[in-house]
Amino acid sequence: MQKELHPWNWFAPEKSKVLIVGTFPPTTRNWSFDFFYPNKANQFWKVIARISNTELVYQTGELAVEERKSLLRKLHVAITDMGKHILRNDNSSLDENLKIVEYMNIFQILDENPTIQKIIFTSSSGKESAARWFNQFLASHEIKHRFPTGKRPIKSSFQYQDRTIELVVLYSTSPRAANRISFESLVELYKNEITL
Repeated sequence: MQKELHPWNWFAPEKSKVLIVGTFPPTTRNWSFDFFYPNKANQFWKVIARISNTELVYQTGELAVEERKSLLRKLHVAITDMGKHILRNDNSSLDENLKIVEYMNIFQILDENPTIQKIIFTSSSGKESAARWFNQFLASHEIKHRFPTGKRPIKSSFQYQDRTIELVVLYSTSPRAANRISFESLVELYKNEITL
């Protein structure tokens, strides 16, 4: 197993209303650019582009990064992952081959971005997932939380200082999850939660 540190921590445009949280970036051999969701097989950026009525032009390099940051600014969406330090088994990008060592400080992101009202998790199934790691992060701060079971979107909330932060679990945009939900349905689910 190899220890890895998150390469970007988080990106939060001014006046972000929503924070999207994944697990951890894929192994670098799958990167097309140096930013969140860099695997071109993942549908995340196609979903975000559709919601913002924008055509993606760049697929690689720094221009692709800037184009994706521009989409997040337009939608007032911040982005991060739950893993700050992880152990990766077998150089695999699968969540089940990741072991959390240190969580991303979600509270710091909320402190620095007081306009965030909602956190969207892009994965919840399996032993290792963004939603499970978030619950473990809260537990490490002596906050008890459990998501209800049921069909996505799964909704909950928690109190952070004087704020009620809405929590939503959606389907993953990864290629593995693509057989569970159509692209159009995925866009509709994310659009409903992102456009406040």
